[in-house]
Amino acid sequence: MAVKAVVTSLEGIPEALQAEYAPGEGGKFYLNLEGLEAGAADPHPAVGELARAKRREAEGKTKAEAKAQELAAKLEATILEKENLLKGTVPKDNFAALEASYKERSEREKGELKASLEGEISKLSGSLKTVLVDNVAMSIASSIAADKVQIPVFLPHIAPRLAVEIGADGKATTRVLDREGKPSASTIEHLAKEFVANPMFAPLVLGSKATGGGASGGSGGGGAPQKPGLNDPPSAWAAYAKAKRTGG
Repeated sequence: MAVKAVVTSLEGIPEALQAEYAPGEGGKFYLNLEGLEAGAADPHPAVGELARAKRREAEGKTKAEAKAQELAAKLEATILEKENLLKGTVPKDNFAALEASYKERSEREKGELKASLEGEISKLSGSLKTVLVDNVAMSIASSIAADKVQIPVFLPHIAPRLAVEIGADGKATTRVLDREGKPSASTIEHLAKEFVANPMFAPLVLGSKATGGGASGGSGGGGAPQKPGLNDPPSAWAAYAKAKRTGG
């Protein structure tokens, strides 16, 4: 069973592992792990990918700035060249043609600058999507799929419910969307439980073959199954979904 990196309570955590959790912001507990810090000798794969994305972002920004400075210098040189020519003996009949030529050159260089910057922005957006959408969707699918071969079935349904959001501080985070594609207050854990509880995916969900158990609220067949809480694991939601589907 996978060990959660962040929990809201140590209840249910094996006693041998409780000492490895440290309290943090929002009353949550965070698992102490090696390999998450910057520059670690053997970094965790997810952290390594994020670090590489940030490095690509920094390199892309540097290249875009250098390209912008280069084109700005060319544009300034063009304007200076035009002014110097106009100070000389330019025939009046040729002035309109010269003006049109410099205008065309200026617009072309502005277009090159715009295309270059848009290309760099597109590359950076692609890197962020890989880290904050595709990788998160894979993580959710891996945590709820009964078998790894079923993971691709979940991805086309989970990925559209995630988006990259840039905050006021300029930091990029993963935002969970509702079924209509609008930003929601749901967390990634809530989204995972939503798919676990969806009858359409019941045969593919981890723990869907379990019988009886904690989701029903008691032994024997009698009463309605008890709905798990938000802090309960996906397996509890899977058992609850099955109990509802089979009539308790």
